[in-house]
Amino acid sequence: MISPKEKQLPFAEKSENVDLLGYHKCTIKLTGLDCSPCAAANHGHGSKICGYLARTISIIVIIIMFYRAFTFLGAEGKIMSFNWSEANVFGFMSLHTVICSFCLMGWTSNSRIPEYLTKLAHLRKQRIETNDELDDYQGLRKKAFFFSIPWLVTLGFTAIFNALHEKILYSGNVVPPYQYSLFPALAFLAWLITSTCLAMYVTVQFSMAREIEYFNQELTKASEEKKLKEHATIIAFSTRQSDLIKLVKHSNEFLKSYAMVAPLFCFFSIISAIYNLSFSSIVPVPYFIGLIFFMASIIGWLVLSMMPAAKVQDQITATSKILMESDEFEGAEDPKVYQAYRVMVDRSLSSDARIYVVNAFGINSRNFNIAMFAVPNLGPLLMMLKKLLELNGFQVPS
Repeated sequence: MISPKEKQLPFAEKSENVDLLGYHKCTIKLTGLDCSPCAAANHGHGSKICGYLARTISIIVIIIMFYRAFTFLGAEGKIMSFNWSEANVFGFMSLHTVICSFCLMGWTSNSRIPEYLTKLAHLRKQRIETNDELDDYQGLRKKAFFFSIPWLVTLGFTAIFNALHEKILYSGNVVPPYQYSLFPALAFLAWLITSTCLAMYVTVQFSMAREIEYFNQELTKASEEKKLKEHATIIAFSTRQSDLIKLVKHSNEFLKSYAMVAPLFCFFSIISAIYNLSFSSIVPVPYFIGLIFFMASIIGWLVLSMMPAAKVQDQITATSKILMESDEFEGAEDPKVYQAYRVMVDRSLSSDARIYVVNAFGINSRNFNIAMFAVPNLGPLLMMLKKLLELNGFQVPS
């Protein structure tokens, strides 16, 4: 249970906890979506005026992101035309940005990260051996920044390229100066929002995967040393496993606000992004290269949105494999030891701690691989359909 004092934690992490976010505690303030003053005001530790101001700014940012998304989607032309597919690519990824905006606003206003860190700190105390490297997320944050740079370059290049042509989409119409001048700045804000949201989501997921993986390592070591047949040892591992799964389920309650919908918009966008490649003859080479990088960035988004959650599930399932491969329990004299063993195996195999995308399919390695194979292949199918229509005398609009 979380004490009232722990519930009053602001969004910034306390020193006794793991430094999970690092510089992202600053980038989230730059997005305008930091509603931690609301959380502080709700618990009597901050000004209500600051809370209202933070919420107002966040709502304005979300409205701006909605405007960006609907502007792209409103520019789509005839079905299967380049204008149609280009608008879908940018429009659906803009809706993805809207989801990220809601997530950042909700996670900060409800102190989700401090609550998570409190539970994580409890699990760290249950480790048999301390491991400082396990709690160092600096390397992960560096990777997050490195992988966000191509996304920034892609968003910036396409926005500036179109602005130089007085457009927001290359295939679209000429728009007023105030509009095409605004979109490069909105592209930077979209990068800031999406990269911060994804970094927070991935870091939480990987921190859970690390903790469960380390649990499995210590479980394997105890099995090799023939210690699992000791009643106190197996009970300690069983309690720790239960707390780990509870942590995953609790975290999924707020992580699903991203994972339930955001990957869907990425899937919609990647289909159109692949279809865009069939219009290489009518698109300038620099912009076509930009579209290729945009497609690659969306694939990266899909992988990072689903792979960490799948890794968590893999580590939960791995516990049962370790236990079933151990030969200690066949000759266990204490029936309580075998009972604890059976509980741990059943818990590992039966506990459904997955996040469900649009409540349709749970994210695990199998579903992740199926989705990454099936959905992008819809793009080539559209390309084949376009070619077939052209061969049979139908004029596909460009």
